[in-house]
Amino acid sequence: MKRINSRLYNKIVSVLGTLMFLITAIVPLIFSIDAQAVTPRVMLSEYSLSTDEIYPGDTFTINFKLKNTSKNGIMNLKCTVASDNGEFIPVESTGSIYVAEIKGEEEVELSMDLSAIKKLSEKSYKLSIKTEYEDWNNKYKASDVIYIPVKLKTEVLVSETYIAEEEIRLGDNIEIVSTINNIGGADIYKVQAKCSGDNIADANCYVGNIAPGKQGSIDIITKATAVSTTSTYNNIVEITYEDIDGNEYKEKVYLGNDGRIEVLEQDYSDIIKIKEDTSTGMTNNFKLLIVLVCVVILVLFFMIKRFLKRRRLEKEFD
Repeated sequence: MKRINSRLYNKIVSVLGTLMFLITAIVPLIFSIDAQAVTPRVMLSEYSLSTDEIYPGDTFTINFKLKNTSKNGIMNLKCTVASDNGEFIPVESTGSIYVAEIKGEEEVELSMDLSAIKKLSEKSYKLSIKTEYEDWNNKYKASDVIYIPVKLKTEVLVSETYIAEEEIRLGDNIEIVSTINNIGGADIYKVQAKCSGDNIADANCYVGNIAPGKQGSIDIITKATAVSTTSTYNNIVEITYEDIDGNEYKEKVYLGNDGRIEVLEQDYSDIIKIKEDTSTGMTNNFKLLIVLVCVVILVLFFMIKRFLKRRRLEKEFD
């Protein structure tokens, strides 16, 4: 009887030991999973900017939503919006927003006005949205990052465009000269210039890329195609260029006097004079006659000279 009880006792002890092991191994895991399930997590669900393009010195508004992804509510939320190196400065605020409560699986919409400092380059800058909040059991922190693209303004100034020729006649070549100055903060690309109009031929030239503060030269050779007969003409030089995103810009400059280039009729008077000189000029026969007369004169000159010399010698011997 004692042996049976001893065996039973050993089995009971073994079973209890196994149960204790399972309890110590599984129960913490269950509590851990349950704790994770009820831990409130606040995340950035979406955001938008008040403008499509932000330039240095601009003020803009960021609108964003924070969502409590857990079923438990949170309270005393502090949201801080900041850039890493102060590229964006809060306008009329400390950069923090306070929310008293966000219920489980709900979201709140927030906004903040920011100003981009003036000395930014053309690239995207990191903006952090950090949150601190709590529930009845603990305090928590979270952080989300978004990127704000900053562009630089493209702006050109075209120096006074002039025509090299003082007098232009129908069919003459015309040289158009000007300078493009990049007075914006960004590089401009694929700069081209094209002339067109009522009494000049279409022509163009490729300038290339121009860095900020630099300039490019325009030198176009075109041709006068029609005589000026009215007071109003529309002769222009159109300049096209692109920014870093491939957006195209155009600048238009009028030629001459508000687009009018004075083109005169072709002057044929010199050709007529040449023809007249040719028609009244010496013929080949006449030229030959002059040559023969000159030869005869030379022969007579030497004959007379020889005769006079001979007479002089005869007188000396006499």
